[in-house]
Amino acid sequence: MRSIDKVFPAKPHQRAQGIIVAAPPVDLEATLDGGQAFRWWQDGAGWRGVIGKRVVRLTEAAGGILLEVVDGRPTGGLPDIVSRYLSLDVDLARIQSRFAEDPCLGPAFRGYTGLRLLRQDPWECLSSFICSSISNIPRIKLNIGSVACELGERVGPGDRDFAFPSAAAVARAGEKRLRQLGLGFRGKFLAQAAAAVAAGTVDIESLRTASYIDARIALTSLNGVGEKVADCVLAFSLDKPEAFPIDRWIRRALEEWYGLPPELNNTKAADWARTRFGEYGAIAQQYIFHRERLAGRAKAWGGRHVTRALPEDAARVSGKSQ
Repeated sequence: MRSIDKVFPAKPHQRAQGIIVAAPPVDLEATLDGGQAFRWWQDGAGWRGVIGKRVVRLTEAAGGILLEVVDGRPTGGLPDIVSRYLSLDVDLARIQSRFAEDPCLGPAFRGYTGLRLLRQDPWECLSSFICSSISNIPRIKLNIGSVACELGERVGPGDRDFAFPSAAAVARAGEKRLRQLGLGFRGKFLAQAAAAVAAGTVDIESLRTASYIDARIALTSLNGVGEKVADCVLAFSLDKPEAFPIDRWIRRALEEWYGLPPELNNTKAADWARTRFGEYGAIAQQYIFHRERLAGRAKAWGGRHVTRALPEDAARVSGKSQ
């Protein structure tokens, strides 16, 4: 077994020459460490991670994103890869204008400008959300990081600089090995999904061009993949902008801000959201999730020390709202 510290400590490395990828303001912390992806880590003022087989550091900068290549290889087409990964082609200002009067989204878009939907590798994304069952972000990062570091190809000098292993590699490792890596019962589901994807039973790449419904049916045919996990994969890796994952934060927000009946099940709640938000469902879900998550932190900490929460949310969760 490769030696990996439980929290994957970062080691300092010489900074490579940087390139500015032109973009409107991007909130990298909210985008890369807010529950869409789980293999990005703070590295100084930036965020270090692996996209495909390239190790990069991304930092917010004037005029866009500072892209630094830290794997020692030529830059190649990395600016375009990063631009696609961060969905920089999406006009957030236009979406913000469309929902300016929405009671929840309006303030969220104005207060958290720069949160982006990611376009991840579908297999890594599916694996990550299979690992999300009855879990939290730190544990998911630990689980998915262990899978990458133990089964993936080293692509950089750092402790976490590994490409995510193919479905075939994960299938060969099997359930027992995945359980040894700390996945628990999730190891069974990930091993089964890996076998199905490796065998082509579920052609995950083809789902990008399939309809939303057909793609969701294909994903939920996998053991351990329910509608929420499927919607996360569809939203964050397979270009299905109408996908609307439902979790406790989102459910609470739909009931509070939009009057959704509490007795409505999550399947019907997601259907309602797709009808309301249409092709903007996935980005709407992320902004609602981000707002409610920060409000939840404010509530847990008594409204103190949560500078990123909207002022009206700090008042709302402290019981001082009108």
